[in-house]
Amino acid sequence: MKKHCILLVLVMIVSATKAQEVCYFKTSDGESLSYSRIGSGPVIVLLNGGPGYGVIPLKPWADTLSKNFECILFEQRGIGLSGNVKIDSTTINLQVAVRDIDDLRKHLGKEQISLCGISWGAGLSQAYAAFYPKNLNKIVLVSPMGPDMAFLQPMNDNINMRRYPNEKDSLKFWNSKATNESTAIKKFIYSQLPYFYDHDLGYRECMKIDFSKISFSQKENELMWKDLNKNYDLKTKLKSYSGDCFIIKGRQDIIPAEAACQVKEAVPQTKILIIEKCGHYPYVEKPEEFYQILQKVFGDNK
Repeated sequence: MKKHCILLVLVMIVSATKAQEVCYFKTSDGESLSYSRIGSGPVIVLLNGGPGYGVIPLKPWADTLSKNFECILFEQRGIGLSGNVKIDSTTINLQVAVRDIDDLRKHLGKEQISLCGISWGAGLSQAYAAFYPKNLNKIVLVSPMGPDMAFLQPMNDNINMRRYPNEKDSLKFWNSKATNESTAIKKFIYSQLPYFYDHDLGYRECMKIDFSKISFSQKENELMWKDLNKNYDLKTKLKSYSGDCFIIKGRQDIIPAEAACQVKEAVPQTKILIIEKCGHYPYVEKPEEFYQILQKVFGDNK
């Protein structure tokens, strides 16, 4: 994994429990992007992390909310079923990613939508709130990056600090091997353990992943990080957002707590909800508590 492939979201592949409809829409620049819809009601667009990971891992989120909401699982440009597009620095960047969401909103025929994203998906949600504040009802940010790139080095330091000696040895061993399907899986698993409060649980959950079902675009990941390092600074523009904002965050998240505080500084109405003894993936480590909170924050003033 490259250095900047660090905000990826654990891709827990789960069996589908509710029917979903796969659809496409045209963007402003004429590309076709994919999304799935589940449920009915006010629209919530779900955004996964990475950058570069497909949206399948957020299917249980949609299942949880779909009784009262229409959940849109958006496959971001360059990934999975949205991968048949031009991919270069002119198409994979923050400005285009935000515009794609607004094109989706227009396609759905909605004046306002809500966004719910994890990690990089939470960063993209903040960016949409900064550039299209009037088009949003609510944003729910799970394990979010901050409104600028100040979180990145402390997050890397936390990852290094939380990696146990035996995990460092294992990662060093697998990194020395030629990359193939088997070694890539091992590298992924040992790179991810510091993201968990409970490393043993993290190892067990990583071993359950069906890697054949994972959508990931390395090129999209690299291009987006390159652009974010130059252009991701939302602190001023985010102040124009006046809608609801919730942060759901594990106490032991690798992303430092200052990132959530910076969001609240820009958006004072933000409510921060902490899950104890939990790392970057609350829906994996503390699923019961996470889904209760998720339902509550979207149930308020829906």
